[in-house]
Amino acid sequence: MVDTVNVEQAGAAVAPLGMRLVETTLEMLREGPVEQLSLRRVAEQAGVSHQAPYVHFGSKRRFLAAVAGVGLDRAAAAAEARVAAAGESPIARLRALAEAYTDWVEHDPHVHDLDHVLRIDKSEHPWLQAAAIRYWNLLHDTVEACQPPEVTEADVLRRCAVAWGVVYGISRLAALEQIPASVPGDAREHIDSALTALYAGWHATR
Repeated sequence: MVDTVNVEQAGAAVAPLGMRLVETTLEMLREGPVEQLSLRRVAEQAGVSHQAPYVHFGSKRRFLAAVAGVGLDRAAAAAEARVAAAGESPIARLRALAEAYTDWVEHDPHVHDLDHVLRIDKSEHPWLQAAAIRYWNLLHDTVEACQPPEVTEADVLRRCAVAWGVVYGISRLAALEQIPASVPGDAREHIDSALTALYAGWHATR
């Protein structure tokens, strides 16, 4: 695991006006994609000067990286709650994590896509970096708990990448309507089948 800080706590160090701009932007992204987003309109909606995003964050890109960080951090918190509520079964917790991610893609796609669309590197704002680490740590711990004894950390990391590649890939294909209609079942069923197969493979006799 990697040490991180809580993004909401970090946000407390920013002037309330800066956080109001972030909250306003998150609300606007629930209605439309970032391509339709204007910082002038964000400022107007927040009731502040048009220059406020630049004053508080330095640039439009850094501001949007901060917005992406807060959005991702809240998604990580929601996923942590879902995993905790899933009980003690490792595979049930892994499925809960996948379901939480799929819900985020479906219900908040423009916030989910923000850093991907803009090709924002995680290091461009500490909130985004912290949120990404938080989500990765949750994935790591959940996948690690699914492993048989004596699996190396290197293997755990590789299996994290494979498991998340499956969840991300199927979720994105479904969101973009790229899974043929002739394929029986929906994205959640496909993800569940894939995770079940991965779990069985991890525990197969060597």
